[in-house]
Amino acid sequence: MQLQLREGFADQDMFVIPRPILAKARRHPLVRGLYPTDIGWYPQARYHYRERVNGAGQDHLMMCVGGHGYAIVNDKKTHLRSGELLLIPRNCRHVYWAEEDDPWSIYWMHFLGEDADYYIERIPRVAESFPIERRTQQEAVRLFRDCLDTLESGYALPALIYAAQSAKHILSLLLFRNPALPMQPRAESRRMTCDAIIEYMHARITEPLSLQQLADQAELSVSHFSEIFRDQMHQSPMSFFTDLRMRAACRLLDQTHKPVNMVAMETGYSDPYYFSRVFKKAMGVSPGKYRAIKKG
Repeated sequence: MQLQLREGFADQDMFVIPRPILAKARRHPLVRGLYPTDIGWYPQARYHYRERVNGAGQDHLMMCVGGHGYAIVNDKKTHLRSGELLLIPRNCRHVYWAEEDDPWSIYWMHFLGEDADYYIERIPRVAESFPIERRTQQEAVRLFRDCLDTLESGYALPALIYAAQSAKHILSLLLFRNPALPMQPRAESRRMTCDAIIEYMHARITEPLSLQQLADQAELSVSHFSEIFRDQMHQSPMSFFTDLRMRAACRLLDQTHKPVNMVAMETGYSDPYYFSRVFKKAMGVSPGKYRAIKKG
């Protein structure tokens, strides 16, 4: 019979934040959106085992950086390997254990907060592990270490605010800046459509593109294309294109001595007066005043 341990591993770090302290801290606006309730690092956690027949009262992230193990979430078994993550939503019954011969090394975190569901909704499928891009994992490890080191100093409010912000950064990194994370086929198709159109915009920033031209390039109706683009980018296609032009104009104003009328021409505006009006609406100041602002 395999030995089973819940915790107690050499060189581990673990913090279970006292609930009365947490109850007070989560009233703070920088904490209540998302905060860790428990967080830790278990290296080579041989015989690590946990079973929760009624699930946990928090959402649970496991990030494996070495070895491997298994989990069963709502009767579905998954294999968690090095370079992969697993998210277990709160109140899902589950059991997990490290492989005895090559036990996992995991960073883990239980978390709650008003924004927690947005991160759980990001995973393509519940009860499955997913890959982490190498550089993304390295940055996530650094953030975990920072958070653990901060909590080592105690549970004063500044430390808990830092831990809360670190937890949000970790989840955002793994779920929104992780190129290896597979998306639902529909979402992936939409993402590819938007990426292709944005590349098209960049290549034609000096051209007077219309919404119809962009929809034709995407081989979609104007209404369908606009709905897809807004859903992915949270902005209309033409507003996004204007923002691209304004960013290009800002770079020219910051990095060159070209006159405003030439900057207008190089960002697709034949009328410098109209360009100045668009620029001021976007940036709050005229091109000339923007150039005069000392930056950095």
